Amino acid sequence: MDNKHVFSEGLFNARTGVSFILAIIVEVLLALTVAGLIIWHELHPTPPPPPPKVAVVTIPPNPPPPPPPPPKTPLPKMPTPQPLSEVPAIPVPVPVPNAIPPQPPQPPIIPRPQPKVDMAAIRASFLSELEQCLQNRAIQHYPREALLASQTGTVKVSFKYHDGKISDANIVRSSNARSLDRAALEAVLQASCPPPPAEFAGQTFIFTVPIEYTLGGS
Repeated sequence: MDNKHVFSEGLFNARTGVSFILAIIVEVLLALTVAGLIIWHELHPTPPPPPPKVAVVTIPPNPPPPPPPPPKTPLPKMPTPQPLSEVPAIPVPVPVPNAIPPQPPQPPIIPRPQPKVDMAAIRASFLSELEQCLQNRAIQHYPREALLASQTGTVKVSFKYHDGKISDANIVRSSNARSLDRAALEAVLQASCPPPPAEFAGQTFIFTVPIEYTLGGS
């Protein structure tokens, strides 16, 4: 019995020693683990938290002002209805005995074309009249000295004519008698000439006419 007790006590003591050693080992391992964690935290500090994100707010531009409203067009005023008036009765024409029936409308008068004016014929006729007027004036004032000398001849005289007035007369061809030439110029400048035709009123002409001096008259 004593040997069993001794064996049991020794076994207990052995178990106790082993447990103690294991406890020491566990504490050492825990201490090493704690120390390792502390060293790791010192070598790897916790990074600072990221800065807070600032939200960028974009403010839209102000909208353009609305267009001005179009001018209001006044509505046309409706005419005020007028009261209906009585329509007078249409008089019935009373038949008149022996009344003249209305004549049908006359056709429009178509103007006839005016005949074409022959200006050359009018000019020739007027020049002939003018020559006769000057010739009569010259014969009525036949120079006395030419009559005494029985001188005759034809003088051609050129002159300007404007509305019955003669100017700038000169001899184009002489009669070879000075008294006849001088008398022809005086007859042309002093003659009372007829007025021009209406077609030639206000115009200036240059005429050349012969003045004949004969002892037998015109």
